[in-house]
Amino acid sequence: MYSKPEGKSMSNRNFITREQLLDLMRKYNIGKKPLSRLLGWGETTVLLYSSMDDIPHNEYSERLYQLYTDKCSFLDLLIKNMDRITDVAFRKSIIAVHKPIFENRILSVAQYILDRSKSGISQAHLEVILMWAQILSLKFYDRPMFDDIYQPSKGNGNSPYRTVAEGFRDKVFFNFREFHNKQEMENNVGEAFRPQLKKLLSKGDTEIIDHMIEFFSWYGEKAFTSLLAAERYRICGPVSSKTRRSASNDMIKKIYNEVLDQAKVKKLKDFDSFMSKRIEALRKKIFTVETQNETGNE
Repeated sequence: MYSKPEGKSMSNRNFITREQLLDLMRKYNIGKKPLSRLLGWGETTVLLYSSMDDIPHNEYSERLYQLYTDKCSFLDLLIKNMDRITDVAFRKSIIAVHKPIFENRILSVAQYILDRSKSGISQAHLEVILMWAQILSLKFYDRPMFDDIYQPSKGNGNSPYRTVAEGFRDKVFFNFREFHNKQEMENNVGEAFRPQLKKLLSKGDTEIIDHMIEFFSWYGEKAFTSLLAAERYRICGPVSSKTRRSASNDMIKKIYNEVLDQAKVKKLKDFDSFMSKRIEALRKKIFTVETQNETGNE
C-alpha cells in the first residue's frame, strides 16, 4: 500500500479530482477495478472515488494524482504489478500508454528499431541508426524517412532528433528487454504492436533500417557517441559555433550526397565499407588525442 509521504505539509501536496481520475482511466484505457488491483487497494476504492464529486485529500488521492501527471510512474506500476490484472486488461493499457508512438512517424521508426534489435540498445545506438537510415533514404529514394529535421540542442547534447531524445527520457518506447523478461509479454503485446508498425513502413524503409540494425550491432557505445559528435561537427561546426544550430533534410541530403558520392556509395551494401573506415578513422583520431593528453599530464 502507498504510504503517506513524510515531512510534507498538506498545502504542498497535490490530490486528484474526479475529472482527472476519469481522464486518467481514459488515457490509460484501464477500468476502475483493474486500477485498484494494480495499486494493491480494495477493488471498490477507485470505483468509489470516481463516483464522488469531492474526492478526499489523502494518500490514495495523492497517489492517483501522481499517476495522472507522471506517465512513467504509471508505466512502472503497470509493469511491476501486471500479475494482479488480466492479460486483456494489461494489454489494453500498455498499448494506450504507448499510443503516441503510432501518432508520430519518427517515434514509429524508433520503435521498429527497438523491436527488431536482438538485444537492448542505448539511446546513442538508436540515434545513430535513425540518423543514417534517414541519410540513406534521402540518398537512395530522394525522400526523408521521417520529417523531423536534424536539430541537436543544448539539453540533449549530440542527439540529432529532439523528439527521440525526449521520448527515450520519458519512456515513450516499449522495449521488451528493458522492462521485463516474460515470454507472455512478447507474445501478447508484441503481436499487437508489430502490425501497426508494418503499416507505417514501406519495404524500402525496412530494408534500410534492418541493414543499419545489423551493421551497427557490431559496434559499442564509444563508437556511437563519437560518431554522433563527429556528424554534429560536420553539419553544424564546433559546439561553440553559432552559424548553424539545425539542418533541414534538404541540407542533410546535400551534405551527405557529396560525402557518399565521394566514397562511391552507390547501393546499400557499399555503406558497410564506408562506415567501417569512418569509425576506424574516428577511433585512431580519438586514441591519438587521448594519448597526447595522457603524455601532457605526466
